[in-house]
Amino acid sequence: MSNKEQPRIHSLEDIQKAISTPGFRNELIEGIKNGFVAYEKGEFYAAPIQTLGLPPFPFLNVDNYAAQTCVKSGYFKGHDHYVIKVASGGHPMPNSGLMQVYSQKTGRLEALLLDEGILTELRTAAVGALVVKILAAPKIDMIGIVGTGVQARYQLEMLSAVTDCRNVLVYGRTPQKVDRFISEMTSKGWNIKGTDSPDNLLQDTDVIITTTPSREAILGKSSLETRKSGLTIICIGADAPGKYEINPNLVAKAALLVADSTTQTVQRGEFQKAVVDGLVKKESLVSLGHLIETKDLHRRKEGDNRLIIFDSSGVALQDCVVSSLVVRKLN
Repeated sequence: MSNKEQPRIHSLEDIQKAISTPGFRNELIEGIKNGFVAYEKGEFYAAPIQTLGLPPFPFLNVDNYAAQTCVKSGYFKGHDHYVIKVASGGHPMPNSGLMQVYSQKTGRLEALLLDEGILTELRTAAVGALVVKILAAPKIDMIGIVGTGVQARYQLEMLSAVTDCRNVLVYGRTPQKVDRFISEMTSKGWNIKGTDSPDNLLQDTDVIITTTPSREAILGKSSLETRKSGLTIICIGADAPGKYEINPNLVAKAALLVADSTTQTVQRGEFQKAVVDGLVKKESLVSLGHLIETKDLHRRKEGDNRLIIFDSSGVALQDCVVSSLVVRKLN
């Protein structure tokens, strides 16, 4: 792009067309996988994360406040672009956001993706799907979901690319939200039922995905007992200091703890409390990039009854991957 050219501005409608193209989900999952391998090799630079609107300086004084604005940025060495992403959401905010795509050669803004936060939801869900491919049992009979918000919906959408299982047990904060979730996702081909206890998921599901902004334990609050066969828990909600969704004592029971970033998880991810409480050593955590490259750590097809927990606190490489994929499809 010459100095006289203006950046391309892509509307939400444009972006929705791009992400609806055949194969997009699988391309995104594969791109995220390759991105984490590059990250492990030191080929990605992530700037420090900015998080605005959290206590003690929330944007608004309302009951059940859980809003924040997150700014993430980074770039792969040798690629064409660097990306700055701004995403906002959480009660009482509607989700919103955009991604700014700049040239590494000129520093100029080349594309503005007005995605209203959808690309952040998708790239986050893609990690969940990737981890299911690597760490879930070969046969999944029941998927557990903690939370009934936007990300819970996207997690199921992306999971449909990697598993044939359509059975879901969901726990939500209120019966009304659970009913809406069940109604909406049933219309999309899912067989869903609700439960009034999140710990029922520990007994009755093969994969659990947590998607809430909680600052106290939801899963493992009343019981630490899990089913005898291998269980995989994927933690999505904890993405800022003070957030966690799982009883740290349950985290400590896991045979394998994996994080998208082992540094970030103890600062703003699910494992921060377990490490601070001395239940888990940071040195025992495995990075996702290392996991991908180390086949011996993957879930074995037979006789693998490990409890494995993965934490996604969100790494800017995911924003670079999804924005590059969308820009390529829009050009």
